[in-house]
Amino acid sequence: MRSRCSILTVSAVLLFGPLLTDGAEALRDPTRPYAAAPVAEPTEARAIAKVTRFSVTAILVSKKRRVAIVNGKRVSEGDKVDGATVVKILADRLRLDLDGKEFTTRLPPDALRK
Repeated sequence: MRSRCSILTVSAVLLFGPLLTDGAEALRDPTRPYAAAPVAEPTEARAIAKVTRFSVTAILVSKKRRVAIVNGKRVSEGDKVDGATVVKILADRLRLDLDGKEFTTRLPPDALRK
C-alpha cells in the first residue's frame, strides 16, 4: 500500500508539476496585443508630466485686470507658478513658459462662464 501511494504521488507530480510551476512564458494571454505599444521617450514623458502638473481652476478677465487660479494660487501675467511664468491670460486658457518652452493650459469646459 505504501509503495502504491508513493507511485501515485510521483506520477501526480510528474504529470501536474509543469502546470503548478511558473508556466506563464509558455502560455500567451490571448487578450493581449502581439506588439507592445511604443513608449514615450524619457525626455518627452518628462515634458508631458511638467505640462500636466498645472491645473487651472478659474480665470477672471476684465478691462482692468486678468487673474487666474493655477494650482490653487492667484496669478497675473508675468507671475511665476511652480517654476513656470504666466505669459498671457485669455478668457478660457493660459499661456505659460516653462524652461523656455511655451505651452497652453485650458480651463475645464464646465468651469467656463460668461
